[in-house]
Amino acid sequence: MTHRAVAYTSTAVAGLTPADLDHLLVDARAHNSMEGVTGVLLYDGQRFFQYFEGPDAGVERIYARIRESRMHVELDVLQDGPVQKLHFMQWHMGCARTDGSVLLQLSSRQWQQEARYLEEDLAHAGDTPGLRGLLAFWEQQEAALC
Repeated sequence: MTHRAVAYTSTAVAGLTPADLDHLLVDARAHNSMEGVTGVLLYDGQRFFQYFEGPDAGVERIYARIRESRMHVELDVLQDGPVQKLHFMQWHMGCARTDGSVLLQLSSRQWQQEARYLEEDLAHAGDTPGLRGLLAFWEQQEAALC
């Protein structure tokens, strides 16, 4: 079976609330699970960075939903193609600011643990621009909060 990964950045529409993000997280987990797609969605209060992977057909269906979403604009694709290895066994959402949402706090905590493992994987991986961009985006969020 061939696997595909997509990585992109986008700009969040103005006025997203913690409840909007909770809904996005629950909805993404449900749809991605049905399609066998996993990954991570990071949000810094203004921008999204998403990396998702799985079977080609499932990734295409999820990607179509993402392109149609009204929660973001200016989608900039950084990676879209086959991958040799899947890096995520679960779906995560990481947020720099999780005010008012226990669900976002828990998801961010899970992602922080996953990010440490991903750094180790990338030390031994070839050219993976989507994953490298994902970690750089997260590191910028962490630095901004310190």
